[in-house]
Amino acid sequence: MFQALRHPQGDPKVLAAQSKEEYLKLKRKLQFLTLCIGGIGLVSAYVSYTPETAASFGIRLLGSLIYVHMLRKSVDSMADGAKGLTKGSIGQPRLLVPVALVMVFNRWNEILVPEFGYMHLESIPMLVGFFTCKIATFIQAIEVAIAPTR
Repeated sequence: MFQALRHPQGDPKVLAAQSKEEYLKLKRKLQFLTLCIGGIGLVSAYVSYTPETAASFGIRLLGSLIYVHMLRKSVDSMADGAKGLTKGSIGQPRLLVPVALVMVFNRWNEILVPEFGYMHLESIPMLVGFFTCKIATFIQAIEVAIAPTR
């Protein structure tokens, strides 16, 4: 039984095409779930709290979408073998997204708010907005765990 699980039956080209199609669906669904959960959170923040809270959440939601996109590109580059793995692991620019967002938050509140009177950004909604991609990933993991095997 375990050997059958380790060595799937069928044409390797067909199995590879099916796996690639399943992977593409998974990528699209992660982006869609992140956008939907973030949209619900953005509307909820606007209705329940203040426009400043909603703006803070929205800025980090955009950062979360950029992070997911960069993560997808990094994972896709690993499909090229050792060359892609080296290319995908060097630098890891997606790790700079949270850092850049914190820097924007600091500069915004330190410079633009006092001098030009722009709205004040809040740190907690920004943090929650960024982690909407993690909520979407968690939902996908639960779906895979609950889904019946073929």
